[in-house]
This record gives sequence, structure tokens and C-alpha cells, in this order.
Amino acid sequence: MKKCKGCGIELQSNDKQKVGYVVDLEQDYCQRCFRLSHYGDITNFKANYVTNEKILNIYNKYNSSLFVLIVEIFDAFVLSNDDLLDLFKNKKLLVIINKTDLLPTNITDNKINKIFTKQLFKLNKKYPNIIAAILTNKFENNFNTQFFQILNELNCKNIVFAGRANAGKSSLINKLLNTNSLTTSIYPGTTLEEISLTYKNYVFIDTPGLVDVNNYATHMNYEKYNLSKIDKTIKPQIFQLNKPQSYFYDGLLRVDIIPQENCSISFFINNKNKIHRTKFENADDYYQKHYPEFILRVKPLAISEISNEESKLFVVKGLGMFKINGKCFMNIHHLASVKLYESEVEI
Repeated sequence: MKKCKGCGIELQSNDKQKVGYVVDLEQDYCQRCFRLSHYGDITNFKANYVTNEKILNIYNKYNSSLFVLIVEIFDAFVLSNDDLLDLFKNKKLLVIINKTDLLPTNITDNKINKIFTKQLFKLNKKYPNIIAAILTNKFENNFNTQFFQILNELNCKNIVFAGRANAGKSSLINKLLNTNSLTTSIYPGTTLEEISLTYKNYVFIDTPGLVDVNNYATHMNYEKYNLSKIDKTIKPQIFQLNKPQSYFYDGLLRVDIIPQENCSISFFINNKNKIHRTKFENADDYYQKHYPEFILRVKPLAISEISNEESKLFVVKGLGMFKINGKCFMNIHHLASVKLYESEVEI
């Protein structure tokens, strides 16, 4: 059965409402991929997440291959607290930290390199199967050269690209192969089956993205995700405070801070969205009054109570992150079904 070159799904001409539909089975791309690639049309783009069980079965077919694990930059900040690497502990692993260009301009290339060199050195003690790591985007001029040098040194011919949904696997393969054959989009769940591509002496295998239940994107529709996703270099929103304050990211996130000394909080989110600040004592009333007006909202919100002594960085997958400086008590209201991550990384 012929498969779509863009997403890997089997092509069919019987049902327009099902994935893989084509008018003519001689076509190379399903209607979903064709319209997405050529027109940015998401009318027929539905959340077609592949189950993690099926993806792990795909991985197991290639145990002797080199696995290239693509880790999106915000996930990378909490890689030591995540369970992602556990899925690959018996596989030869090259880690690629992707989308570093989203970080603020004051976080330089050298700083990024130092941050993740230190982190991966620690991780390598627990996961000795990590043989190398590369950063993309801010090092874009050198990336392709570095990547193929590593492949030559390892003498690996079959390379499996793996990672979470929307980590950028297909886009990265397209860049490495200087092609646009794989369908890419800003939305998670674009690739539906494994896809093999031959390039020189290599076979590259693209795979569907693993579903992360601790990511807001998994729980939001595409309209909300499109408004909250970070796709440009972040300009932090920074606030100083010496009295109790509450900070709202629409109806997605709320941070209450009761300072014990002068404090500051920096939000690293989509530049088009603004944080609203109000007095702590007015926060509940503000939430109840404005909830129907919030463009971005989820329910229910859970509360994490945290005591902060100096500086902490928190990652909210799918939204971004925020940094607290100063001694304070915090109530962080976040989507109940996702985990709030405290990063060991300092920025």
C-alpha cells in the first residue's frame, strides 16, 4: 500500500473524512499534507496523535540504529526531571537541543553552550548511552557539518529521529537533507507513521512525536495553541514587587507572590500575550470577573505552593517559563493535568 511522503500514512481514496485521503492514488501526498504544505490550511487538520505504545514499538524495530533525540529548548531545561531519556536508555543516543533561537538575545551562544554542557555532563553519568549532543539554530551555520561529522565518526548508516510531538524532527530532517519532502507544521501530531528517506549512504527514519501529557499543547485546541505557542525570540516581561501581587497569563496560568523582601518575576512567553498584574487580595475577584473574557483559558487549575529563597526557574511546557528572584512564598495556579517543573538550570 502506498504511503504519503509527507506524514507516512497509508493513502486511501474512499473517505474524505479519514486521514490519508487522496483523489487519485497515484498522488504522493495526502490531501491533509498537500493543503497544509501549500496553503497553511488546517481545516482538515485534527489531533491525530499516535499512541506512545505504537511509537515505542517502532523504536524497538531499530534497536541497533543510532537514535537522534530531538529535545525542544524548554523541555531541555528540565531534562533531568523528565522521564524522556528513560525511554532510550538501551539505545545509542545523540541528543539535539532544538529551537535555541527562541531564547532572549541576552542569553548568548556561549551561555547556552555552558548551560547544557554542564547539564549533559551530569546526565551522562545516569545515561552513559548518550554519545554526543549538539545545539541547533543559534549554531545553525555549523550544525549540518557537525551532525555529519558525528555520523562519520560513529559509522552509523541507519538513523532514527525521535522525540516529543512538535520538537522539530521533520523540520530538522528537511534542513539536513536540503528538501521539503516531509510535511511540517507548527502543530503537534503532523507525522503519523514512520517515514524512511535515503540520503547518500544513510537511511533517515522520521517517526511520529511522543505525546507528553505534561504539556499544555496536548490539552488545548489548535486555535488556543496557535495563540500561545512561542515561535519568535522571546522578549521577557519583567516585574518588580515588594507587596503581595498576582500575575495572570489569561486563564492559563496564575502566579501569586507574597514577598519576604524585594522580589522580581520574569515571564518568558509568547511576545503577543501580556501578563496582567493585580493586587493579591483582588486576584480571586479578578479571575471570576474576567474568566469569560479570557481568550486563552483552561479548567481546572491546580495550585502548587512553593517557598522560594533566592532564584528559581519554572518551566510550564507548552507555555514557556518564568523566573523568580528573591525570598517569597508562591501559589502557582496551573492546569491540573500537567506537571509544574522546577529547573536546575540557571539563566
